[in-house]
Amino acid sequence: MKLTFTSFLFLFFTYLITNSLHAQSTDSTQYYVRLIKNPKQSNDLARAYKYFSKQKIKHYKAGLFLKEIYDNQNLAEIQKELGLIYESERLNVETLRLIDRLEKKTPWTDHCYLKTINELGILYREKKDYTEALSFYDEALNKVKLPKNISTLLNNKGRTYESLEQLEKAKGFYEKAYDIAIEVNDSSKIARSLSNLSYVKSKLNIPGAEEGLLEALNIRRKGKNSNALGSSYTHLTKYYLSKKDTLNMSKYSDLFLNMAYKNGAIRQLESALRLKIQIGDSNNAKEYLRLSDSLITINKTKLNNFNHYVYQYNKKEKDLQDSKLKNERLIYLLLFIALGAVSIYFILKYKHRKEKFQEIYNTETRISRKIHDEVANDVYHVMTQLQDSPETNKTLLDHLEDIYKRTRDISRENSSIDLNINFKDLISDLLLSYKTERINVLSMGIQQINWQHLNNLQKSTIYRVLQELLTNTNKHSQASIIVINFSYTGKSIVINYKDNGIGTELIKGNGLQNTENRIHSINGSITFESETEKGFKAIITI
Repeated sequence: MKLTFTSFLFLFFTYLITNSLHAQSTDSTQYYVRLIKNPKQSNDLARAYKYFSKQKIKHYKAGLFLKEIYDNQNLAEIQKELGLIYESERLNVETLRLIDRLEKKTPWTDHCYLKTINELGILYREKKDYTEALSFYDEALNKVKLPKNISTLLNNKGRTYESLEQLEKAKGFYEKAYDIAIEVNDSSKIARSLSNLSYVKSKLNIPGAEEGLLEALNIRRKGKNSNALGSSYTHLTKYYLSKKDTLNMSKYSDLFLNMAYKNGAIRQLESALRLKIQIGDSNNAKEYLRLSDSLITINKTKLNNFNHYVYQYNKKEKDLQDSKLKNERLIYLLLFIALGAVSIYFILKYKHRKEKFQEIYNTETRISRKIHDEVANDVYHVMTQLQDSPETNKTLLDHLEDIYKRTRDISRENSSIDLNINFKDLISDLLLSYKTERINVLSMGIQQINWQHLNNLQKSTIYRVLQELLTNTNKHSQASIIVINFSYTGKSIVINYKDNGIGTELIKGNGLQNTENRIHSINGSITFESETEKGFKAIITI
């Protein structure tokens, strides 16, 4: 009897601890979700990013795909909030692939799929890639089952055709979305499709538009959704603008503006002020410009704080990651030994040494030619001037200083690389060294790359190519931001390099030709894209 009671106590306390831990995890997740939706501190998004990144790794290792999908969606939302559209797009596409891998679909996975498709559609609409947005919606319509989700997708298709000014097509999709919303009796979807449909009808001069817009507004007022109300106020304001009804036009635009001030929602306030300007109310123009400038400053600060916080966090996590990588390398080494990899090792070592010697020779030749062409000729020219001049003047001293600076740059560009240092840190330090008050260098994905798979020649080549690209941007581009994204495509490492500088017409001089030669020497590829006033972009695949 005593043993039974002890076992009962053990099971009881185990149950309490398990449920307590689960509750803490759930509470933490909801806390960080709220931070994403309403960040108040400068490092809130970075903290949420750290949390969901760790959760994603944990859930991936445990095979918990549903939770990994949820983590991925939150990470995509963070990137979108920071204005990193391409990174948000990549994460949303990854989420779709995770959902496709699930054998059993549920209403929750249907919801996740719809949310991800919506996000991608919005991203593509913002990029004005309407064809791609429509293709995502069509694909989703073939997969989702819930009528209310189908209504949402039809609304999105109508919105896309409305952006394309194909109003008849937009009207058709809004009508279908409205009919389904009525069938499932979903008030929010009824109001959304009715407001969209009525607004398009007003553009097509079809009777009943005003009544539909007002009915949608009344439904939304009962729901108390400020974003939805803002959409109704916008539709009604534009409708009365087209009818030259200044009284109602002012009424609904004022309601939108007052609601935005009351909510303290900055982006909602920006939309309301923009609407005021669109209807010719210039009294709010200064406030709109001030708010837009504030948003730009806030976004820049938010992004800078995010990168700084994540960088510091990654530095702290480095020892733990190194330990895990060492264990992984040990396992791989044992497997290679078991498979008799000694012979392969010597073959690869011989090939690597041959390539390395060739690269050293090419580098020495290039440095020799550069010193000869850029330094020796200048020194000779200055010496000639000094011989002809009775006394040294300031111009000659300035010229000598310029030669010194160029010589120092050449030395820096060709200094030795200590590949015994962790390569992630080596690359991070390189990028950080080019960050100045004038240029902000942002990097993404560097921690997700397993650099251990690369040999020393590949590592040194990547280092030199990035160094040359950064140097060219620093010297010639007049850029303020450099963004470098590290990712995988299949088994290849892809490095996307982009700046917002003045750009140029691509003519492969020594700089670009050198980077191309380096990448080709390790069987990689590099492409360049640039136009005047449109920045510079390079894509490296290894």
